[in-house]
Amino acid sequence: MKNPFLSYSQETKTEYVTSLCSVNRGIIAYIPIKGIADDIIGKSANQVFSAGLISKEIKELAQKRGVDISAYTDQNLPKFLDDATYSENIMEKTMADAIVRKYGTRLGVILLTLKQGHPKNRAVRYDWTDVHWDYWANLKTVILTGGLSGGLLGRRLKEQILYVFDMAGETPYNIMLFDNGSHIGTMGCAKLLPKSCDSAAVLDFGQTNLKRSIIKKKDGDISEFIKLPTKPSMHMELDTSSSPENCARAIELHRYLANVVADTCKEALNSGRLCEKVIISIANYTVDNKLYKDRGGYAKLFNLSEEYGSLLSHDVSSILHRQIEVRLLHDGTAIGLYFSDVPSSICLSLGTAFGVGFTDINIK
Repeated sequence: MKNPFLSYSQETKTEYVTSLCSVNRGIIAYIPIKGIADDIIGKSANQVFSAGLISKEIKELAQKRGVDISAYTDQNLPKFLDDATYSENIMEKTMADAIVRKYGTRLGVILLTLKQGHPKNRAVRYDWTDVHWDYWANLKTVILTGGLSGGLLGRRLKEQILYVFDMAGETPYNIMLFDNGSHIGTMGCAKLLPKSCDSAAVLDFGQTNLKRSIIKKKDGDISEFIKLPTKPSMHMELDTSSSPENCARAIELHRYLANVVADTCKEALNSGRLCEKVIISIANYTVDNKLYKDRGGYAKLFNLSEEYGSLLSHDVSSILHRQIEVRLLHDGTAIGLYFSDVPSSICLSLGTAFGVGFTDINIK
């Protein structure tokens, strides 16, 4: 069936993802299994599952039970759940098991809600029609990516998802996991680089980190992937207004991003002949290098230019004194491009929030 979450740009003759695809906004109004997760009824998907919520729960339980988590930073705290599985400390093991079961069940309920499309859940998703629900109902495969999908944690979350579907008597999606997937977005972006390029800067602007890499291609295939040190995401306040304060933050954010891109290009130049095309995956919806003004910390950049990609191209070119062409790509779409050979599938990124990528998107 035709993907109802995609639109077509006459300007660039390519498809793009619309904001309708958001899983975060979906409300869980009804769960067909009594007692499995009654506490999340009436809440949206991003209110019940995210890396931030899991980290918060780890901190709270660790304090109550006297578990030492000082070896972990806020950013890698979910890794505790993997490590605790192998721990000889029974308190750590039981604490980790409880958290994985809780959030794995919640993730299972979210996917079950999308799969079944119960009338009560349809009724509270005001921006979807039957065709949107039918698309999710007919999907065969859900590919879980992002920081929470790898390793033993990802496998245990999958077990809980399948448990929820089994309890509901529903045929589950084929759940695919991908280990070491932190750079899937940049690998997907590489498909948009020229067939052969000596040294290209490819970046992933996330809500938490800016991932940077140098990619070399030969005859259409990646011949070398160089992972560069990540940079922290800055000025990411969730303010979509056009207030003077938010405009000032937008300027600071833009300056920071332009310098990060320029520095990455300089490192790429040191390793070969720099490709003038820079592909950037960004945690925002994009259409023809334009950003969506109502999503996440990057939305404030809309205050600087409706065509932010062109502004970023201009300023990076000015810093480097050479022509650079930046192309912005929706982060979920970048991941979807990587899995374009998996039929009837969708990518669901588990991280700061849910990200969605469609493997059937047609991008030139």
